Amino acid sequence: MGGFGSGRRSNRPTTDDCLRINLSTLKQLGMLQRHCMDRRERVWSQYGQTTARLTLVTDVHCLEASPCLRITGRAFGKVINCVVWLEEQPLPYGGERWYALCPRTGRRCTALVLPPGQTHFASVKGWNVAYGSQRECPIHRGHRAIEKAKARRKALSKYTRKPTRERLLDREIERWVFVEEEIDKIAQMVF
Repeated sequence: MGGFGSGRRSNRPTTDDCLRINLSTLKQLGMLQRHCMDRRERVWSQYGQTTARLTLVTDVHCLEASPCLRITGRAFGKVINCVVWLEEQPLPYGGERWYALCPRTGRRCTALVLPPGQTHFASVKGWNVAYGSQRECPIHRGHRAIEKAKARRKALSKYTRKPTRERLLDREIERWVFVEEEIDKIAQMVF
């Protein structure tokens, strides 16, 4: 009844197994500018092997009447050739936020995923893909939080104030304590 390793199992892929295209990353790369067309090559690799080699072409009111993202190439051994329509939403203080219209649900999303074995990108909800953290045990979730805190602390500017650095270090220590407590709980259940 709720012991270690119990729970629902599934063969469904998680977002960690999928290829992911984030629209905020495309905007940072300068691919979502008005009246422009941009092309980038992206390569994904997993376990030291190339999983996908894709060409991303954004057309924002240049040749197409509506903004779109064309994705072509090979992924997971299959040919990928899909078009995802984009939509911009003006922000109250200037600028805009970009959304992709999911081909499967028709709803707006900010990230597109491609599960293994599929040939077109859609939203996480469109593919009904679970997030990787939903299937992790508390110990693995704690380790993921520790790595995230370390990366954030490492990326700080040298001008970051001492209280901020200490707060991030305290957060990392709290995660370590949590992981140790979970390991002790499992050790007590075994013996």
